[in-house]
Amino acid sequence: METENTPAGGQTPPVMPPLFTVLIRYLRPLPEVDRVAPAHRAYLEEIFKKGYLVASGPMVPRTGGILWIRAPRRDEVEQIVREDPYAREKIASFEILEFDPKTIHPSLLS
Repeated sequence: METENTPAGGQTPPVMPPLFTVLIRYLRPLPEVDRVAPAHRAYLEEIFKKGYLVASGPMVPRTGGILWIRAPRRDEVEQIVREDPYAREKIASFEILEFDPKTIHPSLLS
């Protein structure tokens, strides 16, 4: 019998850390954002190498950005956000949204 969490064929879905969407909203004009952007991108590269960052990019239009982060606990994401140069320089605000994906592309599981 299939359940809400069991896909067709009876396979148990893989267990993975929670996913978080982090909405970044710029608080300062773009020239100030652009001044800090290289440090922000270097920081994103750092958290990508550590296995936290799944995807990132600017919003369209460019009023902020979005991060997809995979982490075991929300407090780890909060620490990541606090250390972001945009947060340290008060260039942007950050909203952390946790979600429990029921459907996920296999490429995101590795």
